[in-house]
Amino acid sequence: MPIHTQDYRHWDGTLQLKKYKRWWIIAKAELKLLAQRKIIRLIVAVPPVIYILVHAILIYMFNYLDGTPFPFDEIGEGFFQKFIFSTHPFPSVFLIALVVVFGGSGLISNDLKYNALSLYLSKPISWVDYLIGKFIAIGILLASMTLVPGLLLFLEQALLADISFFIENFWLIFSIIIYSLVVTTVTSLLMLTFSSLTKNLRFATIGFCAVWFGLSVIQLILTQVLQSSTVAIVSVWANLELLGEVLFGLDRSYNLHLSWTILLLTALTVSCILVLRHRIRAVEIVT
Repeated sequence: MPIHTQDYRHWDGTLQLKKYKRWWIIAKAELKLLAQRKIIRLIVAVPPVIYILVHAILIYMFNYLDGTPFPFDEIGEGFFQKFIFSTHPFPSVFLIALVVVFGGSGLISNDLKYNALSLYLSKPISWVDYLIGKFIAIGILLASMTLVPGLLLFLEQALLADISFFIENFWLIFSIIIYSLVVTTVTSLLMLTFSSLTKNLRFATIGFCAVWFGLSVIQLILTQVLQSSTVAIVSVWANLELLGEVLFGLDRSYNLHLSWTILLLTALTVSCILVLRHRIRAVEIVT
């Protein structure tokens, strides 16, 4: 019997794809693509690993090598805040930018360039699933150099020091978690936003760097001209630093009320989500 005359029963089942699998498939695929490129593995992995090892060695030296020159007065609030996000003495802001640019600049722009976004949205996934998948991909990279090592460094210090350190500083665990999540969320969404605005990942990189570095330069200029630290409100760096100083109970570097920092970071996060929603749904509607 010719195949075109054969009868096939229609499948009456229901496709039950768990919601978390939708975005996890996207995130896993992106991470695999990044891992396949040697230059990405080299740039995204090596500098953060060196950065983490340096801090681990500093903790060991502080506990066992008395009299050794040490860039911190103690292993405490300031040490862990500076590890997650700082401009000095170890500029982690540059490492964060390095990971975000090489790991996330092409996450959406490449999909737009090769019309892969319409292919994604033609499947039973929503723009939310797509966005979460992309966010998780870059979020995992950032969490690997902020949240996870931050907790491991705290554990190292707690094991090397006496029990009194943990009793007095156990609350730092929550500060590390909250601060790492905020830094990861703001930075990831900012990169994804610029990636969604262009089909060229170079333009996405330029846009991100203009905000990440350019606003900080403007803030430094305004601080010198106006002789006031309240102009820190224009800088993403300054607001993230101020939030960290509050979470870790440190003296504030800027004369800016915390409410303004929370308002700015919240507005930035919401704006990024709205732009991403508009850009992704525009393709979804056309599809």
